[in-house]
Amino acid sequence: MNPNISAFFAERKATWLKARMKASLTADEQSALNEEAENKFSLAIWLPDAAKRASWLSIVSHPGKFSHPSAKTTSIIANGRAANDGYLRTGNVDYELDVFGNAAAMDVYKFLTLPMDDGQTVLQHLERDSAEIRDLLSVPTASYESLKQGLTSIKQSDGVNKTDQLVKQVYFPVDDSYHLLSLLTPSGLLTKLKTQIDAFRFSEATKQAKESRKKNEHHPHGYDDALELTVTGYGGTQPQNVSVLNSQNAGRTYLLPSTPPPLQKRQIPFPTRNFFRNSLRLRQFEDSFQTLDRLIRSGVNNIQIREGIRNTLKYLIDQVLQRAFQIRAIGPGWSEKEHYRSLPSAQRIWLDDALLEQRQNQDEWLDEITLNFANWIFNSHEYLHKETLVKLGDDELREVRSIVEQAVGSDKEFFK
Repeated sequence: MNPNISAFFAERKATWLKARMKASLTADEQSALNEEAENKFSLAIWLPDAAKRASWLSIVSHPGKFSHPSAKTTSIIANGRAANDGYLRTGNVDYELDVFGNAAAMDVYKFLTLPMDDGQTVLQHLERDSAEIRDLLSVPTASYESLKQGLTSIKQSDGVNKTDQLVKQVYFPVDDSYHLLSLLTPSGLLTKLKTQIDAFRFSEATKQAKESRKKNEHHPHGYDDALELTVTGYGGTQPQNVSVLNSQNAGRTYLLPSTPPPLQKRQIPFPTRNFFRNSLRLRQFEDSFQTLDRLIRSGVNNIQIREGIRNTLKYLIDQVLQRAFQIRAIGPGWSEKEHYRSLPSAQRIWLDDALLEQRQNQDEWLDEITLNFANWIFNSHEYLHKETLVKLGDDELREVRSIVEQAVGSDKEFFK
C-alpha cells in the first residue's frame, strides 16, 4: 500500500483509539478496542462507508459560503482559459480546489487528496481509472464501480444551476437588458495569494534581513514587503463553516490596495482650439514683457538696447517653446482625439509627434506658426502695457517674426 495512504489510516486509527483508551480498561478491553480499530479502518470496511459519506461534501472553486455561511449555491468548478492578458484570475493561476459540507466527512476529502506514487491524488487516479487505483479499491465488500461512483460524487453537482438570496448580486448590462450575476469568491486564489505573501513576509530570510535593518547592519539581499494590506475575516469564530481552505487560513485573507493612482494636475493645459490662447497664461510671462516694454520705452537706440530687446525676445520665445515641448512629451497621437479636432492643422503638426513626418517634410506649418507666434507677442505686449504702450510698427513686427522663425526653425531638429 502507498505509504501516504498507510500513514493516513494509521493516524485515523491512533486518533480513534486515543479518544477511547482509558487506563482503567482491562487488557482484554484494550485488545478488543485495538481489534475494532483495525477492523474499522481497514480498506474493506472504511471504503464503502467513505463512498456513502462523500456526497456530504462538495469540491468547488468558488464557494458561495464566503458571502454567507448559510448560502446554498451550485457547486461550481470554474475552468478558466489561460491567457497572457495581465489579469490575476481563474485560469491564469494554478491553485487548489476548495471543499465544504458536513465536517463528519472531511476525512473522505483528505483521503481523496492523498498523493499516490506518481504524485497525482487518489481522486485524479479515480477520474482516469488507473490500474493503481483499481488495485487499491479491490475489496470484497464493494465493487470498484460503486466505490468510484460514491467517492467521485464529491466533485459532481446535480446539474441544476442555482444561486441564493444570501449571495451578493449585481446587475450587469448586456445589450439592452441586464443579467443578474451572483458574485462568488475564488477561495483557492485567495489562499494562493495569502501563501505567497506570507512566504516573503515571514520567511526566515526576511526575519534575518529585518533584524539586520533593526541593528543598522548591511544585509546582502534585503527583503520584500507588501504594504497597506487589508486583512479580511470569513466565518467569524467558526471558519470551518465556510470551507476547508478558509478553515486552514483561520478565516483570514488579504486584500491588496486597489485604489486608483493619484492624479497630478497637468503643468500646462492642452490646446483645444489655439495653443497660444489655451496653453499660455500671460501672468507666467509678465516679467519678460515688463523687461521688453522697459527697453522699448527707454527711447535709446544703441547696440546695447537692441541686443537687450533681441535677447529678451529670445528668452520669451524659449519659454513658450518649453511649453510646446511639454505638450509633445505626452506622446504621439493626442491631437487625434475628438476633443482636439478643432486645433488648427499647423499647430497639430507642430505639437504632435504623430505628424512628425509632415513637420520634417513640409514648411507651410512653419509660416503659420511663425505668424501666430509673432502676433501673440505683439498682442500680449499691447494688452499688458496698454496704459503706457509704445506701439510697435511694421518694421518691429517683421523683426519679431524673423526672430521667431529662426528660433522655431532651428528647434525643428529638437522636435524629432
